[in-house]
Amino acid sequence: MNEPKAGARFPGSPPPEGGSRFVVSHRTAPFQDADQRKQARDRFDEFVDRALTPNADLKRQQEAPTDHGRRILVLEIDAAELQEKLKDGPDNLLVERELPRQIPRPLPPPLRDLHRRARPEPATRTAAEKKAQLSLTLTVLANGTAAEGAQVGVWFETGASNTTLVQVVADAQGQAVLAYKPGWTPAKGLILPYGRAWSMMVENPHDGQTINLPPLPMGQGPTGWWHALTGAPYYDPNRGTGIRIGVVDTGAGPTPLLDHVQGLGAFLFGEFLPGPQAAADVQDHGTAVTGLLGARPSLGSTDFCGLVPGADIGVVRVYGETGGASQVDIASAIDLLSTSHMADLINLSLGGAASAIEHDAIIAARLRGTLCLASAGNAEGGAVTYPAAYPECVAVSALGLLGTTPIGSFAASWTPQSWDRYSAGGIFVPDFISIGWQIDAIAPGTGLISTIPSRYGQERPYADMSGTSLAAPLTTGVLATLLSRDANYRNLPRTALRADYARQVLAQHLINLGVAPWYQGCGAAYAFPVI
Repeated sequence: MNEPKAGARFPGSPPPEGGSRFVVSHRTAPFQDADQRKQARDRFDEFVDRALTPNADLKRQQEAPTDHGRRILVLEIDAAELQEKLKDGPDNLLVERELPRQIPRPLPPPLRDLHRRARPEPATRTAAEKKAQLSLTLTVLANGTAAEGAQVGVWFETGASNTTLVQVVADAQGQAVLAYKPGWTPAKGLILPYGRAWSMMVENPHDGQTINLPPLPMGQGPTGWWHALTGAPYYDPNRGTGIRIGVVDTGAGPTPLLDHVQGLGAFLFGEFLPGPQAAADVQDHGTAVTGLLGARPSLGSTDFCGLVPGADIGVVRVYGETGGASQVDIASAIDLLSTSHMADLINLSLGGAASAIEHDAIIAARLRGTLCLASAGNAEGGAVTYPAAYPECVAVSALGLLGTTPIGSFAASWTPQSWDRYSAGGIFVPDFISIGWQIDAIAPGTGLISTIPSRYGQERPYADMSGTSLAAPLTTGVLATLLSRDANYRNLPRTALRADYARQVLAQHLINLGVAPWYQGCGAAYAFPVI
């Protein structure tokens, strides 16, 4: 069983996007005819084998598992040398630097300044440094019992206006021992329990402190406030039947609540690994995203359900245990889902800089009748990230609801100070979201409770999470609900007309919250006709 690494749910600094590693591929979207596609691929292959790969440092190469897909090469090469090699390249050539795609995990306002000032510590320490170091021991309880697996992070003030983040995972007794240097002062802590309890912030943590986290409202399912706000106030295990959904993420499961979900495999570092085992979640983000879509508890259970447990959901993993994903693997996952899986909708709860290769995959998916929906990003007022910002993608922002999270919790910190972010009924737009005219819709995304993988002796664990990553699958679920009832949609051919029809259906089921369009787009996704 893969246990999560310390810090897997903590935000980190994005890796540099420069360097000398380049991705080379070819357009597939303009060539929907099989003969045209083969001719274009042959031109690309001839150029690569003749002019590009000889004497090049080929780091990896990816061959698509379907004939609709693309060949992708990753080269370590000087930019000027590459420019020279590309002089007589074919017209369908795509070349760009390798770009990271991050899981957008927001930080609450009290921790942002500390995190921005954080400086990494050397990976190794001398024997003298180890002997001199101090320790901060915290005991973490979830509703009175040891919170094994809790991720504990403490920001220390280290002098010269700098901080250092120290992270560990709590042991079976709930103890977290954080080593630090003399002269450092613990400032604030963040505790992300592995299920059962709310994530909490801690002011001025001190050695020997016991922190008892408040329990999640697990007896209040199978629906939560986010179900009511999206027009799905009761559990229907057949909701979404007939619609095929793809998820590109950190994987999904294992959890019995997602046993019906298809693990299609993983694209990792240019290699396709087929099968359910490869698609298992190596973090927890993908399981939460997939659970909001399709969690299927037994009838009579108070476990929280997904919006569309009757949909046919297929998951492709593109992340490892740590770090980001590459646009290479994401483009290949979109190709696979829009061809072999014949997905009607693809959920992309990830983000980064623009990529021509990824964009081509999304355009090609649309031409096959597949609509992509993506999280707008958690850039704290910064620009909408890609892929959400592509015009062919539905960009989804996040909303919150007052009174749904306990005081002092991670999720409760998103309440905005600005009046223009509030709507009727206690609905608000949290300050972590990315903003921009590209945003199409908004859905619940603060303090949601969803599935995480079965670990630490917990068979069906749930955790609270926040971010536009959670709003995207709820919007995908709303649209899947609407399309499953639409005979006209189901009879459409798998062309761009089908994808565009789906987008139009969503546009007709958005409720204007009365906040600015750069926050909400045209409004909140709702699974019933909007009057």
